[in-house]
Amino acid sequence: MSWSLNLLRVNGIPIRIHFSFLLVVAWAVYIGFEDGGANWLQSVGFMVAFVLLLFLCVLLHELGHSLVAQLFGVKVVDITLLPIGGLARMTRMPDRPYQEFVMAAAGPATNIALAVILSIGAIAWLGPGRIVALALTPELLDTFLSDTGGQTLLALLILNNILLAVFNLIPAFPLDGGRMLRSFLAALISHRRATTIASYVGQMLALVLGMYALLNSDFFVGLVAVFIFMGAWQEREQARQQINMQGLRVRQAMQPVGLRLHPLQTIGEVAAQAATSPQTTFLVLDGGRLTGLLTRSDLLSALNKPGPTARVGQRMHREIPQIAPDAPLAEVSDRLAAGPGAAIVVEAGQVIGTLSRPDLQRLIEALRAYPEVLPRE
Repeated sequence: MSWSLNLLRVNGIPIRIHFSFLLVVAWAVYIGFEDGGANWLQSVGFMVAFVLLLFLCVLLHELGHSLVAQLFGVKVVDITLLPIGGLARMTRMPDRPYQEFVMAAAGPATNIALAVILSIGAIAWLGPGRIVALALTPELLDTFLSDTGGQTLLALLILNNILLAVFNLIPAFPLDGGRMLRSFLAALISHRRATTIASYVGQMLALVLGMYALLNSDFFVGLVAVFIFMGAWQEREQARQQINMQGLRVRQAMQPVGLRLHPLQTIGEVAAQAATSPQTTFLVLDGGRLTGLLTRSDLLSALNKPGPTARVGQRMHREIPQIAPDAPLAEVSDRLAAGPGAAIVVEAGQVIGTLSRPDLQRLIEALRAYPEVLPRE
């Protein structure tokens, strides 16, 4: 994902943080400063620590999904931390309904496990007597939760892990509960019908939340309702695309190699050559050796910045995904969401074509109009 910084790798999975995450840190600093008064520095430190530790829990949630997915043979492209949470990208979903159920459940289960572990630590730190007193005395609990000490931080992390688990178990796409519902239904009916039913359930729930938000002027609940509604629609559309591509192979969607570039060519020169070409992916060769890829979107954005005098070598992608011509198109489509959004098609060690997201989108549009436009195996 662009605009992301690599942090580390866990079991081969790249962990990234999107630059927009700085907005969350800035928000934490602002809230801490506003609420801190004379002790604003301590309040800011508390809020920043809380946000960072909470997103560590979100990262562990996504790792729960990802490590289970790897057990089922699913490749995890990366995990990216965003202001709205974490995003784990995978090349495909597990093959069997029970595998998807276990993978989806692993996220909330991780949060529950974290809440239990942190609760054991809280009992040891605060003592059972004080915890009972806090639970039975609302005024005392309110004062405790308003503090900026380590014990309060621990308590807030416990509460938020419980909330994360409960929220994600709501049976609505794109939440984990929606995937669990879909996997349960898929064990009884077709995957496509299960996805359709689960997505409509999610959208109905989103409408209920939206009505509640309007009647109570609750902006946050309204935002959640929009997120769930759009996520459910997107999941249904993605499932339809996957069904439409069943039985098709990469060679049926790939494009010929076409125009080849040199890393020392300028962006302006390439733009002049590619202006009337439908080509979406360009191979960059130096002395006959493949050194990178340049997509049409990279080319157009480079014309604006750094400008037409920049060299192709400055903008090309040096990591070049490779796919086989007989690979199932339905599986490859998810892989194209990663990296440059394009790949080379290699057969017997030779590059025979390219495949990009725009290529795939054109094919999907044709399949929507006429599903039998291409022969299927």
